[in-house]
Amino acid sequence: MKAKCLWNNIAFCLILSCVLFCLSAYAETKGGVELIMSLDKQEYKKGETIAAEFKLKNTGKQQVYINKRFFIPGEISLSVIAPSGDSLPCKVSYEPGLPKTDYFALLLPGEEIAAERKISINYYFDFNEPGVYKIAASYQNKYGSELGIDAFKDKVASKPVTIKIMQ
Repeated sequence: MKAKCLWNNIAFCLILSCVLFCLSAYAETKGGVELIMSLDKQEYKKGETIAAEFKLKNTGKQQVYINKRFFIPGEISLSVIAPSGDSLPCKVSYEPGLPKTDYFALLLPGEEIAAERKISINYYFDFNEPGVYKIAASYQNKYGSELGIDAFKDKVASKPVTIKIMQ
């Protein structure tokens, strides 16, 4: 009887662990906002443009103001892990300054908004080493109150993507 109870507890813990692991594989959602990063393909030749598209989606039940500027570095931060396992440094550093009022958009539940254009991440990172890279993005807006806008300011992370740089 005790052995059966022990096995039931072990089985329950394993199932719970699997469910939690599967849920953690999806993009992080906070305050009803999800960051989605997508690339046009998974394999690139060395030196080829790696264009990323960024979207914010309101997955909550309330409307939310977001900053749709999508500046890197700024609202968007990228983390790139090289095939060697090293974290690549961002080549660009500047303070983007205050966004204009029209950079803010009201997203109703279920709505999403994309950056106005795809962003070449080669401009920010060197993808010189052939192999597999892991790329993750996060979004955090710190503006709005200066303009009288109660904007979303939590930090959200995208689901990581992997790409392969060919020789």
